Amino acid sequence: MQAGRQSIDQGDESLPTTATLRFRRSHGSLGVSRHGRIRPGGRLLVEYDAARLTQGGNAPTSSTDILCHVRFEPAGQTHSESVLEHTGPLVSASGPPRPALLDIAVPAGTTEVELWFERREPAGIGAWDSRYGQNYTFDVSGEGLPIPKRSVAARPDTLIDLSKIRVVEDAATKEEAGRGMSVRTLLVVRALTGDPAAAADTWADVHVFDAAGDLIHAGSVAFRPPERTADPALRVWEDEVYQGSGGGSGTGVWSRPDAHMVQYRLYCRVRGQVFTDGVLHQFDVLADEDVRRGPGGA
Repeated sequence: MQAGRQSIDQGDESLPTTATLRFRRSHGSLGVSRHGRIRPGGRLLVEYDAARLTQGGNAPTSSTDILCHVRFEPAGQTHSESVLEHTGPLVSASGPPRPALLDIAVPAGTTEVELWFERREPAGIGAWDSRYGQNYTFDVSGEGLPIPKRSVAARPDTLIDLSKIRVVEDAATKEEAGRGMSVRTLLVVRALTGDPAAAADTWADVHVFDAAGDLIHAGSVAFRPPERTADPALRVWEDEVYQGSGGGSGTGVWSRPDAHMVQYRLYCRVRGQVFTDGVLHQFDVLADEDVRRGPGGA
């Protein structure tokens, strides 16, 4: 799936214009996931688990309120709204509140959205939920995928030459790695080398990003000729590039950030010179919970 200087999902114009950000209580990771792409002129839904800000993760009391603060850059428009629905007209008027979905329009021209959360009690501000003192930030792009700040950089002293190396097929997906195991992110790349000398030295530099576009994994993967092929110039990587959270059912539980984007740059070495196709290839992948839920799941 190659498109110009950046490999992106096709059919952008038909994608939904509503994105959902979910903030769940999680141990060992941010507990943040993105469902759909945030687009200028679209809508943004925020689902917030109050247990992230309550004492001991307990249900909020009738006197508790939690506000979601949103800022849209570069214009700096702001919006604040409760993510709790109180059964009475006022906070503390009746029983414990229920979660409330925040639904807000994304202004045209937005390039980034920032969110942070505030718990309020009758005596004043109770606590803040932000990313270790920094706001949760998400890139907004009208066309294609946004490019994270810590994207895979091109290696120095490389030459762009499609006759030496080029992609013929690529994709990134997620799958469950087995009962009680993690959700893993897979990358498939099939590339053609134009010189037999590149056979032993073809690789990709890979980055994996979370929902907010922060780098959660970086590494390189070495390509190999497929076991059965009629084309000796074909090189393939078809394997895991990131293992997410998993465990349970007596196997122990581990928590890792949820992968949302995979990037790679492709290289080969021919007689001491490194060649590349010059493309930053990148893909969106589903949130872990969407993979576990499965098609038509709840």
